[in-house]
Amino acid sequence: MNINQGEQKQDSQETIRDEFSQARDKFKDVKSQAKRSVAVVVGFVLVIAAIVVLTNCFYIVREDEVATVRELGEIKAIVVDADNTDAQKQNDLDPRFKDVKIVTTKGLKFKTPFITTVDKDTSKLLTYISNTAKINTKDKIKYEISMFAQWEITHPGIFRSSLGTVTRANSKIDEIAYAVIIDRVNRLSSLDFLNNKEALQTILQEAMAELNNNLATQGIQLTDIDVYRTIVPASNIESTYKKMIAEREAIAQQIRSEGLEIYQNTVADTDRNVAQIKASAIEESEKVRGEADASALEIYASGFSKDPDFYEFWRTLKSYENTIDEDTIMYIDKNNQYLKFFSNGANSLN
Repeated sequence: MNINQGEQKQDSQETIRDEFSQARDKFKDVKSQAKRSVAVVVGFVLVIAAIVVLTNCFYIVREDEVATVRELGEIKAIVVDADNTDAQKQNDLDPRFKDVKIVTTKGLKFKTPFITTVDKDTSKLLTYISNTAKINTKDKIKYEISMFAQWEITHPGIFRSSLGTVTRANSKIDEIAYAVIIDRVNRLSSLDFLNNKEALQTILQEAMAELNNNLATQGIQLTDIDVYRTIVPASNIESTYKKMIAEREAIAQQIRSEGLEIYQNTVADTDRNVAQIKASAIEESEKVRGEADASALEIYASGFSKDPDFYEFWRTLKSYENTIDEDTIMYIDKNNQYLKFFSNGANSLN
């Protein structure tokens, strides 16, 4: 037996044992790394699951939103604006919603994960615009009108159950609004329809109240409605212009009549005030003149009482002044007392 061959065989066995030992160590390392990887993956999955669960424990209703809260598909509560007073009335109209809770506070809220679902809708005003519709006024004048309305979701639970979308809500409004509004507009005369905004608004408000009674079972409510476009058919343009001209002339005549009445009342008041002022002035002047004459007479009396003969002479001269002029001819006796100052007046004054 070759000794070298035995040694080679022994070296080969040792080499195999070393390789097996190395392989076993590598397997242990791989197994350890695999355990760590599994632990990391499990931890990551648990974190994701925790986040999902926590996320499904809460929901947020913004100020411009309303919400429908369901548990296993059944509506349990609704979230509406704080000033919403119509939700409860609409709740009472449908037996299905008599036990539905109405929440008027918004923000962060708790829910049961995977059992409670929340559907959100806008709480903003929404706009409905009608197609062109024909009307016949009370005096048989035809027009084509378009209407618009502003509406809002007042009960999101009923809205979701009966309508579901804004498009279907607009279709529902269009379905019931035409007959109600056109019927009332047809009761107006053409002049009132075109010019009397107060009369038109009155019937539109009445129509909106009736429409809201019908829409209460749909979870929505109209807040405003109006005619925003009126088209006059070509066949009615001339008659409409004539009516508008007549209306303007009547208004102008009324304004002129009111202006003339104001003018006449103003002139009468002014004349009355002038007469009162003149009367007061005359009364005051007569009073002053009377007081002055009284003072003068008092002064004259006081002065003439000191010399009666002079007073008689002065009074006679005043009489001559008032009765005799250059054309006066008098035939009286020379001894007449009236001429005493011409004959012996000088002596009587001495």
